[in-house]
Amino acid sequence: MRFDQTGEVLHFVERFHEDIAHAYAKLGEEVAQRRSRLLLDYMAGREIRLAEAVRSFAHDSDDPALKEWDPFTIDDSKVRARLRDGLDAAAPPDDLLELGLEIAEWFEQLYARLAAKSGTPEQKTLFESLRERTENEKHKLARNGNMLMDF
Repeated sequence: MRFDQTGEVLHFVERFHEDIAHAYAKLGEEVAQRRSRLLLDYMAGREIRLAEAVRSFAHDSDDPALKEWDPFTIDDSKVRARLRDGLDAAAPPDDLLELGLEIAEWFEQLYARLAAKSGTPEQKTLFESLRERTENEKHKLARNGNMLMDF
């Protein structure tokens, strides 16, 4: 997909986090394993919080980086296919956590690419900040996901 403005990229990210949350929640209703349900519930809530954080920043901020015009292209076909293939009601919790970490890694790499392609220092700072936040969230997902599976 092609985006012309930084705010459009953030709107895409917000919607994608919401799509992921919906997919996790839907699968959580279908899985039989208690640990998988707990993990999917946690992961869905996490994705909702990430979408809300992006929405809050993009809609409530007057950051000039949001209005910058710079063409960006994002290919999300592989990560969406991985999400589709990985969300299986028979998947063990370890596989579901691995999927969540892969998706977080995709976002981290996306932000790194966007920072590298940024045309202004404000855009670069914004995307680097999002990459760092995503990296921290990925570590929290690994830690909390493993704790949930230990119950």
